[in-house]
Amino acid sequence: MTDSEIAPFVGKPARVTLADGRLLAGVLHASDEHGHGHKHYAVTSDPIRQGGEKVREVIHGGDQIATIEDASDDKAAT
Repeated sequence: MTDSEIAPFVGKPARVTLADGRLLAGVLHASDEHGHGHKHYAVTSDPIRQGGEKVREVIHGGDQIATIEDASDDKAAT
């Protein structure tokens, strides 16, 4: 996906399907501070275990994202 296609979902709960078929759910974040030609995205979700730390998966470039869906109605993704 392009950065402009991804932009409307940044800062919101989303279900992200990666190019390799993995599915991530959580709040989508973006950063271009690494300066090597593409934006980095991250999906942050609730801890796997109660009381644990949030889980964060970094995505190196929008081309690694196949699809994004709004997940604002999914408590697991908020």
